[in-house]
Amino acid sequence: MVEDTPMAEEDSSAKPENQDKVETAPSVPPLEASARRLERLLGGGAADKGQQLRAYTNPTKVIRRWLGTSSGSAGDATAEDIKAAAAKLLDPAGACASGRELLVSGGEEGGEKKDSYLSAASAREVEAWLISVAVRHLWKGHKFQEAFDLAQKGIEIIMAHIDQASIHITSLSAGSTSSLFPLLSRMFRLRSLMAEALNDSNLTALLRADMSKAHNMAALRRDVDTQATILNSMLRDLLRSSQ
Repeated sequence: MVEDTPMAEEDSSAKPENQDKVETAPSVPPLEASARRLERLLGGGAADKGQQLRAYTNPTKVIRRWLGTSSGSAGDATAEDIKAAAAKLLDPAGACASGRELLVSGGEEGGEKKDSYLSAASAREVEAWLISVAVRHLWKGHKFQEAFDLAQKGIEIIMAHIDQASIHITSLSAGSTSSLFPLLSRMFRLRSLMAEALNDSNLTALLRADMSKAHNMAALRRDVDTQATILNSMLRDLLRSSQ
C-alpha cells in the first residue's frame, strides 16, 4: 500500500506532459478564410470544380454583405498575403488565369494542390476582390499610377467575365452576372480615386467619356451598383472641376 503512493504521484505528474502534446490546428490566413466563406455562401465547394450550386436567389445581396464582413481581413493584408492567397485559391488553368497572373507576378508560384483551388461558383468573385485589395494596398503605399493601371485591368477582367456569362446566361452551369456587379462597382470607385490622386487633366477627360459609356451599359444590364458608383464619381469630378 505504501508503494502505490509514488505511482499515483507519477501518474498525476504525467498528465500535464500529455496535455502539452496536444496539437492545435493550423490557422487559415484571413484572406483565404474570407474567400472560403464566400464559396460556401455561393454554393461552391463541390468535388467537381466546374459545378455550381446556387444557394441564394440574390447573389448580389450576398456579395454586398460579404464585402462588408471581409473588410477587416482585407484592410491589413500585405502584398505577400495577396500573392499567397491568389496562388492558392485561383486555378492557373481556369477562368481566372489572367487575374492570378496579375497578382502572383513577381512572386514564387508554388505547386499548389488542385483541391485548394476555388470552384467556379466563387472563383471570379474572389479574383476581382483580390485585385481590389491589391489596388488598395498600392494606394496606401502612394503608388497611384500602379494602382490605377491595376484597377483598369481589373475592370477589363470583370467585364470579360460578365460578357462571357451573358453569352451562356440560359445555361444552368454558367456563372451569374449579378454577383460581379458590386465588385465591378468597387473597381470603378477605386479607379476614380486613383485618377483623382494622379490629377492628370488628360486622363480625367478620357475617363469622363469612358464612365459615360460604362453607365449606359450598366443601365442596360440593370446593374444598379455600378450605375450609382459611376454617377457619384462623375458628380465628384464635376464638383472638383467647378462645372
